[in-house]
Amino acid sequence: MRYKVSSFIMIPSILSIIMYMLYTFFESYNRVNYIVHPITIFFFIVITILLFVLESINYLIFKKRLESLSEYERIKILDENEGNYFHRLYRFLFIGQNNEKVKKIDHGFDGIIELDNKLPVWWVHLFLITIVFSAIYFFSYLFIDYSNPYKEYDIAYKDQLKKIEIFEKNTPQVTIENASFKKDFINNGKTLFEENCSTCHKSDGSGSIGPNLTDDYWINIKEKDLFKNIYYIIWNGSENNPTMRAFGKSGEIKGNDIEKISSYVYFINKNKKSSEGKAPQGKKNLDWINETKQ
Repeated sequence: MRYKVSSFIMIPSILSIIMYMLYTFFESYNRVNYIVHPITIFFFIVITILLFVLESINYLIFKKRLESLSEYERIKILDENEGNYFHRLYRFLFIGQNNEKVKKIDHGFDGIIELDNKLPVWWVHLFLITIVFSAIYFFSYLFIDYSNPYKEYDIAYKDQLKKIEIFEKNTPQVTIENASFKKDFINNGKTLFEENCSTCHKSDGSGSIGPNLTDDYWINIKEKDLFKNIYYIIWNGSENNPTMRAFGKSGEIKGNDIEKISSYVYFINKNKKSSEGKAPQGKKNLDWINETKQ
């Protein structure tokens, strides 16, 4: 018969396991905020009261069992477990066992002597807790979304889409009327250009299937301002070149991103003329208004 573990150790340990079980369930369905929900708090209060009741009953049972033992066995148990839980842990770590009272096992060679010490109660309980936690983790992985990397990715992806949707609702998209060239957008515009436009225009804008964007020739001239003309074509597509589809109208690229791409195209057109680019297409135009000095 082992000495009874103190209530202030058992109750927090059991509550921690229950909290972990609830956390794995709520977190799996992206409902972690339910942990602080009034119903959940009430549930923990009820569980805590029940645990105190069970511990009281367990203590009474322990006392009755202790009384049923012989005086020698009762003194032995009390002597082995003298002090509280943390006092016994302190004795184990810093004082050690009295080897004279411990049974010795002689292996019979090399002078090796093994002491037949009992495992400390705290070590046994810690080992049991790790088994419980690993079992919860394992079954959570199998039957719900917790700790499953594929499901976690899917949840994170959907969450990101919701955040993007909220951001777009709260952040008005740029239109051709208020769009303008911004130097700060060049690097981001380059990244977007490479993702969406480089297949037809090459990453440097020198042209492939699509026309060279670094020369002064334009298939479509819809605006008097060069930057706005670029924005217009990306948004509406090209009337004279059906290969260039309407990225903005179709919703493939948002207005804010078109402004960034337009800033990059405007920048390379004014500063990075390609001598090895695709042959000119369309009409030459050097009479753009509102030119930004680079």
